[in-house]
Amino acid sequence: SEGRIGITALGSGSGGNAFVLHCRGYNYLIDAGFSRRELCVRMQMRDIDPASIGAIVISHEHGDHVKGCRIFGDEFDIPAYVPCGAADYLRRRDLLPGQVIEFANDVPFLLPGVRVTPFKVSHDALDPVGFCFESGECKIAVATDLGQLNLLAVHRLRDADILVLESNYDQRMLLESKRKIGLKHRIMGSSGHLDNKHALEALEELLTARTRALLLAHVSAECNCRELVADL
Repeated sequence: SEGRIGITALGSGSGGNAFVLHCRGYNYLIDAGFSRRELCVRMQMRDIDPASIGAIVISHEHGDHVKGCRIFGDEFDIPAYVPCGAADYLRRRDLLPGQVIEFANDVPFLLPGVRVTPFKVSHDALDPVGFCFESGECKIAVATDLGQLNLLAVHRLRDADILVLESNYDQRMLLESKRKIGLKHRIMGSSGHLDNKHALEALEELLTARTRALLLAHVSAECNCRELVADL
């Protein structure tokens, strides 16, 4: 309903990442990792009007998070909020819409109905962030790409009403996969992705009596399976 806050996953994985934040009558797109057409199709399948999106909020510059940002933003004449360290990179590659608002780590900004706090995460990108979205007494925390949880990330993600946290791969499946050894090391590194084991360990500290919903995100199609994640 218009008075509530929530989140809808349009998709999360190496093929694309996008969520819609619903906040007191407003809708915001968190990352735009699918084409404009695919974003619209996925929204319509979930009864979300693409024209209702008021802004795009980008976590970092990787293609699976920004693929549809420019075209979707320009078509619906909405701004993209982008980390300062990634904006020039994306602008030079013509991946941003005409309206761009840059933000800095740990400096909150306001969108209608919601206060957004971006915080730095450990990932091999130029200026990667997670987000806390707060409206009234409700908090949604999102971190889809991070190799490890530092103290700041734990502080920001803990005690949310809704938590979206990466659980990218199963270590055994990754090591036994046909991926190149360099890619395996990158994924398992401190600036890579969070595996099932470390996601489980983190949940012991992040989840509280307040938490009503948990979404495990960026699940690898090749090196993970939903049954494994469901058994965490």
